[in-house]
Amino acid sequence: MARGDLTAHLLLMSPADGVGQADSRQRVLRALCGFAVPVPLADVAAAVGLHANTVREHLDVLVEDGRVTTWHEHTGARGRPRALYRVTPAGLLAHEPGVDALRLAGIILEAFGQNESKARATAFAAGARWGEELAASLAGIDAPIDRLATALGAVGAEPSISAEAPGGVGCVHAARCPFRDLAAVRPDVVCGIHAAALERIANRPDQEDVLVTVRRATGREGGACMVELAWAADAPAPTSPHRP
Repeated sequence: MARGDLTAHLLLMSPADGVGQADSRQRVLRALCGFAVPVPLADVAAAVGLHANTVREHLDVLVEDGRVTTWHEHTGARGRPRALYRVTPAGLLAHEPGVDALRLAGIILEAFGQNESKARATAFAAGARWGEELAASLAGIDAPIDRLATALGAVGAEPSISAEAPGGVGCVHAARCPFRDLAAVRPDVVCGIHAAALERIANRPDQEDVLVTVRRATGREGGACMVELAWAADAPAPTSPHRP
């Protein structure tokens, strides 16, 4: 076993694990790394060829360890929402220990330069492209607020709909920011990318325009944010500092 594989193997083991359990858990993590979008339990079980109950146990451990994030899909439909799973940056590092994702992200941020106005505009354009890609996987969710809550859950923001208005707009509270360390250094870039991405996700061609404002709370644990949605016809233009 190569040194990197051994490191990942050990990272996934708990004191109560046997070798077989750790190997299976690593297979589950590896399968999740192969998905470009959040997936339900059934998709993970099919990818690794294990029983759903066994995969659920492994996912529960990975979630507790911070290598996988999970949340309930917001569709607005009746019935119990299904749980979706996605690997976290920590999970990616466990899968590929030689990749220092945070350091790489910091280097990329430096490429935006120090001109705040130009960096903000560039970040907004990059975020819009990212948002369009994410929006494609959320096309089946009707309400803008449900699409945003699902997207925020996908990046581990622990979202909750704190207020909802008729038509599927309102406020979503993001309890934590998985990129808070980077956002503290370059909020113009990191928050700008997210604000633009969320605006693209909230809007669909067959609906009225939705305005999205991201309010970054300072001094709160985890870098909590409030994402506010309003129909363009009913609200003034957003004043978010993240827009160019």
